[in-house]
Amino acid sequence: MKRNIMRQKPLIFVVLLALASLSSSASFAQRVVSVGGTVTEIVYLLDAQNQLVASDTSSIYPDAANKIPKVGYQRTLSAEGVLSVHPELLLITPAAGPAKVLQQLKDTNIEIVSIDAPDTKQGILDKVSQVALALNQEKAGKQAVDDIQQAFDKLTTPKAWSKRPPRLLFVLQMGGAPMVAGQGTAPDALFHLAGASNAVSSIKGYKPLTPEAILLAQPDAIVVTQQGRTRASEEAIWSLPGMASTPAAKAQRLVTLDALLALGLGPRTPHAIELIHQQLEDWAP
Repeated sequence: MKRNIMRQKPLIFVVLLALASLSSSASFAQRVVSVGGTVTEIVYLLDAQNQLVASDTSSIYPDAANKIPKVGYQRTLSAEGVLSVHPELLLITPAAGPAKVLQQLKDTNIEIVSIDAPDTKQGILDKVSQVALALNQEKAGKQAVDDIQQAFDKLTTPKAWSKRPPRLLFVLQMGGAPMVAGQGTAPDALFHLAGASNAVSSIKGYKPLTPEAILLAQPDAIVVTQQGRTRASEEAIWSLPGMASTPAAKAQRLVTLDALLALGLGPRTPHAIELIHQQLEDWAP
């Protein structure tokens, strides 16, 4: 009898290991909906996309994110749209809403985690860590944080910018009075991380700018999204009222960035900074 028990112990141990493995796998198999382009990008960065069942329409990177079901736009979610994919976990940004819909989703016992951090270098790293924690992907999260930190460490601000940083103006929408980004916006934070300054730092948030204000801002370069540029020609940008007398227009200096790079402040922010530096390499005060 003792011999039989001794022979059974290895088998019991193997069974217990298998059960533990299955339990661990189950904890990673949550049905997740990610709301916010940066959040979704981080999920893919962590190689946790197998947990995703849907995302919102602002989730445009990587390309694979465009091939999964969409639950609407993050600011105008509907409970029906989210519930249709039967999620267990909803990852959102502070911009997600409306609040009434989020409460309805909470009432159905869906776990909701808000990925919230300031628009700073440390804030970007914290967003990655928060998503990793929510998805039980802490090991992958630590590696991603290390990689992003190294990418930041490799950046060098052009020497000419130390004399006077270039004044950049981010134009979100054109036509009529252009909508530009002031303090407290992602482009404003991106400009400062790149070593540049915001030509309209005196305003807060996104505001339409009058021709007089554009002239006073005297931007050295205009920054637009690639998506925005497809809707408006470069000529249309330079012909905006008040633009012709700015240094940017005189030099025809235009910087284009992918929308999520300009507006997301996510894992690819070091790359966004590199693109700004490259596109302004001929600028000098």
